[in-house]
Amino acid sequence: MKVPTFVWGVGNEIMGDDAAGICAARMVMERDLPWIRVFLCGVLPENHMTPLREAPPERLLIMDAADFGGEPGDIRLLETRDVAGAVLSSHGIPIGVLLAPFEEKIFIRIIAIQPLYTGLREGLSPPVEKAVRKAAAAVCSGTWDRFPPLHSENLSPR
Repeated sequence: MKVPTFVWGVGNEIMGDDAAGICAARMVMERDLPWIRVFLCGVLPENHMTPLREAPPERLLIMDAADFGGEPGDIRLLETRDVAGAVLSSHGIPIGVLLAPFEEKIFIRIIAIQPLYTGLREGLSPPVEKAVRKAAAAVCSGTWDRFPPLHSENLSPR
């Protein structure tokens, strides 16, 4: 379904697989789909709050690397409550806290990719690069909601 959607690419491009969200968002941006507006947030998604307030979309998809205990390249669909109090990757303000005021107005999901390497390193590992392509394609085709959810009783982001 083609509904007004913001995509936030979150991560740190000099920390290996932590760049997964930014790389995936760039791939979505390259498609130039009229119902999707992409923001390359880097490690400061809080700097992209103004568009949410001024012209809120129906949906916000956040693409990010997150250590949820899966295999490298695994993709999970998270809700903000799944990351309550957790700081994803290397970011300062927890996403749940940052987006709490918008949760009743905007449908928010996090497309999380399990990293292999998150130390000082350039480029993505092969399993994460494959997952980035898969996640970007799913966002563009509208099939992103088919990724398995994070089951908090089994896994939680670290």
